[in-house]
Amino acid sequence: MKKLLAVLIGLLLSCSFVFVGCHPTTIGDEPTGDLDPNTEVTISFMHMWSEHATVMESIIDDFEEENPNITVNISITPYNQIEQVLQAAFISETLPNVYTFYTHYMNPLVSASDGVMAGSLNNLHGEIIDSFIQPDSWEMGYINGNYYSVPFRATGELVFYNKTIFDQKGWTKPETFEAFEQLMDDIYADGTYIPLAAGGKEDQITYLINAMSLFVSVLDGSVDEPGYKVGRLEPDEDISDAVAVYEKVRGWYEQDYFGEGAIGVTKTGAIQQFTSRNAAMVFANVNNLGDITSVMGNDEIDAFAIPAPEAIADEVKYVYGGYDGLSYSPVASEDEMAASIMLIRYLVSDEVQQTLADRTQSIIVNKNAVYHDPTYAAFAEEYQYVGAHATGIDYMTGDHSAGNNSIMSSYIAGTSNLTAAQTIQLINDNVYADMQDNLINDPPVDWYPRQNPKKDFDRTWLQ
Repeated sequence: MKKLLAVLIGLLLSCSFVFVGCHPTTIGDEPTGDLDPNTEVTISFMHMWSEHATVMESIIDDFEEENPNITVNISITPYNQIEQVLQAAFISETLPNVYTFYTHYMNPLVSASDGVMAGSLNNLHGEIIDSFIQPDSWEMGYINGNYYSVPFRATGELVFYNKTIFDQKGWTKPETFEAFEQLMDDIYADGTYIPLAAGGKEDQITYLINAMSLFVSVLDGSVDEPGYKVGRLEPDEDISDAVAVYEKVRGWYEQDYFGEGAIGVTKTGAIQQFTSRNAAMVFANVNNLGDITSVMGNDEIDAFAIPAPEAIADEVKYVYGGYDGLSYSPVASEDEMAASIMLIRYLVSDEVQQTLADRTQSIIVNKNAVYHDPTYAAFAEEYQYVGAHATGIDYMTGDHSAGNNSIMSSYIAGTSNLTAAQTIQLINDNVYADMQDNLINDPPVDWYPRQNPKKDFDRTWLQ
C-alpha cells in the first residue's frame, strides 16, 4: 500500500485529507464494530515522532498487511507545532483521521465552543483498559463524561541521580518520602554537591509541591471524592496541610537545596549542573538519558520517582508528566472512523507496544511489555506512576489560572510578599474564576462539596 510521508509543516498544510462522503455521521458517535473487510477505505495518520519515522512506517506497513482494505497516509508534525496544526486542520476540514496529541492536554481540543476535535473512546476504554500498566492514565483524557485520548507512551520527569557519587558517599536511593528528605539533608550537609538541581524557570521546583499535595490527598481520602476526580473538589477551610507543603519547599529553596538562584535556572541549565558533577541529582526526562550518559561516561546514572510517605509508599509515587496519546476525528464517515479505531487498537496492542519498547527505547503503556535494556527496565518501573490518581477535569481553564505556576514559583523564591496561605487562596480563587467564566464554561461550574470527612494521618513527614 502507498503512504504519504510529509515531514515539513508547509507540506502538511498544503495537503488535503479527503473525507469519503459515504455513511456520514454526527460528531461524537463512536463506532461499535470493525470495518467490513470488503470495504476499502483510506485514512490519514499524523504523529509527532520524527525520530522514530522509520519504525512508525514499518508498524503501519504491518497494519496494512493485516488489513489490506485499509490504506494509511502518514504525516509528521513537530511536537511543538502539533496543536496549532491540528487546530488549523480542523478549521479547514482536513483534520487527520487519527492523530497523536498529549493525553493530559486534550481539554482545549474537545471543550472549545467551535467544535469537538476528537471522538469518544468510551467503548475502546472498556475493551482494552486491563492491558495498561497505569489505568489512571486514561483519566487525563477524560473530559465531560468521555474518554478522548488513548495513552500511547509515557513522558515525564524523574529524579536522576549519580549512582557513582552515591556509592562513594554511602547514599542510597530513597524508597519513602522520609528517606528522600533525609537524603536531601545529607547531601546538603556534605557540602560538595547541590542536592537536587532544578529548572525553576520552567517550574520544576513546583513538582515537589505537586508530589506532596498528591500524597496528602491519598492519605486524607480526597482522591476518592467525586469532586477530586473532576478537578474541582471544594477547598477546605483548614488548609494547614497545604501550607505545610508550601513552607517545606520554600525552606529547601532558602537553603539552596536546588542550587543558588534556582528559580531563574532553565531545565537545560539544571542538567548541566548535573553533568558537570556539581549536583548529585536533577529532574530530567528519559529522553535526556542518552545526552546525559554520553557526557558522563565514567558515571553510572539511575533514576527514581518521588516516593510517598512510609504509610503509603507501596501505593503511589509521583512523576511529573503525562502521555503521548492517540485520538481520532469525529468529522468523518462511519467507515473512516471504524478504520481509525482499528488502527488505534493496533497501536496499543501487545505486539506493537513491544516493538516500540525494543526499537525506540520508549516507555510505553502496555503492562506486558518487556524491556531488555536494564536501565530502561528500571526507568519503566518508575514511569508506571505517571498519571496515578489523575483527574479528568470537566471544565475549561483560561487566563485567570494561567499564571498559577508563576504565583507558586514567586512564593517559593520569596519574591511575592504573600504567605503560603495567601498564595494558596489566590491560586484557588483563580481556578474558581475560570470555572465561573461563561466565556469558556457555558454553563459555569462550581466547586464540588466534599462527600466524606477527611481521614486523619501521621503528619510527621510534613514537619
